Amino acid sequence: MRLWQQLDIFKDWTPPPPQVPRPLPQYARRDLAERSMDQALHERPDPVKVYRQSITHGFDSCAGRWWWCSRTDLGRLISQGRAIIVGKRSAKARRSLTAEQEADVVATVQELGGVAYAASALSLNESIIRTVLREKGVAYPRASIRAADRAAAAERLAAWTARRAA
Repeated sequence: MRLWQQLDIFKDWTPPPPQVPRPLPQYARRDLAERSMDQALHERPDPVKVYRQSITHGFDSCAGRWWWCSRTDLGRLISQGRAIIVGKRSAKARRSLTAEQEADVVATVQELGGVAYAASALSLNESIIRTVLREKGVAYPRASIRAADRAAAAERLAAWTARRAA
């Protein structure tokens, strides 16, 4: 057999096509599926729904329906729902602030741009200010940690204090 006849076999040879990557399996990872299912099942309840159910069926039914929330969280959700629907705080609220002082707290927080600044300006605890804002349905602003923003907030606080003193 001659050499050129042997090589003639490869005359029409072409390289094979590149391999297509195999698709990933179509099943979900168990940890991701459980995490998303857990989030779907245990989402934070709507305060209005919690408030309405507490009125019609009582607090214990809310504790049974939203069993993953603590009793404290459910109480706060009921307060938030009452603030959204009724617009005033509960008669059982034990706070020494009047309605005018609560309105002043909300205005001060909005003017100064932070709960901590309003707390130092009004000489109140931050927790009381947050409670008032939550009951009024106001999303409280969070103070920035940048140095320029802190300096501007300190100037706003000094100007507010000077206006209040005058």
